[in-house]
Amino acid sequence: MVGVVFEFEREEMKCRICETDEAVIKHHYVPRSLGGDKIVNCCEDCGNQVHMLFNNKLLAKMSFSQLVNHPRMRKYIQWKKNHSGKHKYRMSRAVREWNKRHRG
Repeated sequence: MVGVVFEFEREEMKCRICETDEAVIKHHYVPRSLGGDKIVNCCEDCGNQVHMLFNNKLLAKMSFSQLVNHPRMRKYIQWKKNHSGKHKYRMSRAVREWNKRHRG
């Protein structure tokens, strides 16, 4: 699990990334183990997608605005809106191939 779900203490009911009404979590998009203090309320799917598209070193340098407006993230957000409920998240071909080689 990416973060802790706050069922009763949600600051926002919508994901700040894709703006859907899915369950929201407080997500460190830069891992705490790397000194990450950037937190965003987002759905678990968007939190996973962020880490599939960008490495932690790059995320540490990005503001939330830069993250959401990055062309790769914009493409994912549009894809998610068009495929709502059909798929959890989108992986690039390179990520799928890496997963096959390293995760079996």
